[in-house]
Amino acid sequence: MSSPAIAERGELPPKSRNTPRLRTVLVAIALFVMYLFFLARAVTEAGRRSVSLEIPPKDADYLFVDISVVQVDLLRSEMTTRISFQLAGQMAQDAVTPAADLHLLLNTVRGQQEFDFAKGQRINPIEAVFPLHGNVNFYPFDDHKGTLWFFLTIPERENVSSTPDTVPEQIAQLPGLTVGTFSLKKRTLADMKEAFTASIPGLTFRASKSAESVKGLTGIEVNLRRETNVILISIAIMLMMAGLAVGLVTMVLKIISGRRRADAFHITMSVSLIFGLPALRNVQPSIPPIGTLGDAVAFTWAELAAAGSAIALIVDWLLRSRSDNTPPAK
Repeated sequence: MSSPAIAERGELPPKSRNTPRLRTVLVAIALFVMYLFFLARAVTEAGRRSVSLEIPPKDADYLFVDISVVQVDLLRSEMTTRISFQLAGQMAQDAVTPAADLHLLLNTVRGQQEFDFAKGQRINPIEAVFPLHGNVNFYPFDDHKGTLWFFLTIPERENVSSTPDTVPEQIAQLPGLTVGTFSLKKRTLADMKEAFTASIPGLTFRASKSAESVKGLTGIEVNLRRETNVILISIAIMLMMAGLAVGLVTMVLKIISGRRRADAFHITMSVSLIFGLPALRNVQPSIPPIGTLGDAVAFTWAELAAAGSAIALIVDWLLRSRSDNTPPAK
């Protein structure tokens, strides 16, 4: 049958009828590919957010310090680590028993800062909380940074080269680490080997050796930010809140201008969003209390739009005449 005859009967040609079906198939394929992409990223997410760093010793006699991050509290700007020790060379009676009195100083913010490991006694693992610096109000784009300082000494009578006179001044000037220079004059710096590992869901770590100005002193600089998946989830939720707010305000403006008639669900929807938006906001992983950059971008305005829309609908209903509010007869 010819195309003019099909047009006269009001039917679409076969190619036109197949176009919507083909478009639907292509959209479904694109969504499935996107789903597989995000699924693959979720499976390999642990490898991208983790970090492992090792700082070798200078000599054969050293204390091996294994630092593992077990918790990060960005609201308190704290990073909790579990630290275990092993000895090597002339410093060791065996792997966990020192052959000399060891004194370890850390720049912790809670708990002990100084640890004494007595000669001939087993060294047990410790837990230490280190400070972080950052601004959580920039969630989910906040960056945080901290430096873990380790300072190890042994009595000067041990067969190790003496500490230079300039060492106390160098150490006293380090940020976040306060050392009594008087006690340093009676002790000698000892060598260390450090291994640092961190893997916390929702955070991406980057670490680098930041300072090793003298033997026995090491600083590990740690940089961390929100994991990419967390950032994408947060952006998606902010877009949803903004979309709901814009859609609701558009409906209300059409109702007030008289272009559309108000239905019962409009006021119900506005009131529901007033209480529903905070729940949607809190779905974002590890989000701080209200007041973040994301709130200024989407949540605060969406909440005001929901409350303002509800008030506008109520006022509009009160100001209309009775005849305008009377539903049409069936």
